[in-house]
Amino acid sequence: LLQKHMLVRYAFLADTVTLDAGGKINAIGIFENVFAQNFPSVHRDMCLVANLEGSINERGEHKISVEFRDSDSNKLASIDQNIVLGNPKITHGTLRAGVVIKLQDLLFPRAGQYEFVVFGNDRFLSRVTFMVNQIQIKEAGEA
Repeated sequence: LLQKHMLVRYAFLADTVTLDAGGKINAIGIFENVFAQNFPSVHRDMCLVANLEGSINERGEHKISVEFRDSDSNKLASIDQNIVLGNPKITHGTLRAGVVIKLQDLLFPRAGQYEFVVFGNDRFLSRVTFMVNQIQIKEAGEA
């Protein structure tokens, strides 16, 4: 039995992402920092993007799991999604698949480092780390 060992070529966070019919990823607002005045804070919309690669023998459906973790590695949320690796027109070489996970109303309990950890078929693939920063709003009349 062939072991399936996909890898992540790249992964990032963005404000808005679309995946066109040909598999091209279109991303607007790629970021590594989130800013909030108060905590807990809710971030309304963001997208996690990953580009997966596998061999021709890995063609087919795969389970992708993403864990949202805080700086202490506590799992705050998880998402499972099935993806299909491989375009039927490709008959040899490397297969790729773009994965876009839209995240809404994500809760940040406090400022600090957070991460999304990506697993493929229950095997670690990648992590995307980012910072949530507290910003101070100056009151009227403050220098």
